[in-house]
Amino acid sequence: MPSRAHGTTWLLLFAVALSSSACAAQLPAVTIRTQSYPRPPYSEATYHVYERDGKVICTKLKVCDKYDHCDVDYHAGAFLDPLDQRTGDPYGITAAVLIPKAKRAKHECLAKFVPDAL
Repeated sequence: MPSRAHGTTWLLLFAVALSSSACAAQLPAVTIRTQSYPRPPYSEATYHVYERDGKVICTKLKVCDKYDHCDVDYHAGAFLDPLDQRTGDPYGITAAVLIPKAKRAKHECLAKFVPDAL
């Protein structure tokens, strides 16, 4: 009897592991892309845009001067500062890159506004 109970235990553990991996596979993909705008004098505003299922979930705004002194703000959802709205289109855009699940906790924007994405 002990060997049969042992086999049942392994079968149960396998079923639990399989169901948890199936749940992990269903997590929606979270991507990040950037866009940059010039700020006078000699400054730059870089937006780190986090998206899930094609929708913006939070935005990190990093404004740096020519000495690399930076201010960082986080905003839920889509955000574009009025200064940059007047500028028009961004001059620097990067393609969206997938953020692996293991690295999502390092992104403050996600931790502050979208903890279910972690």
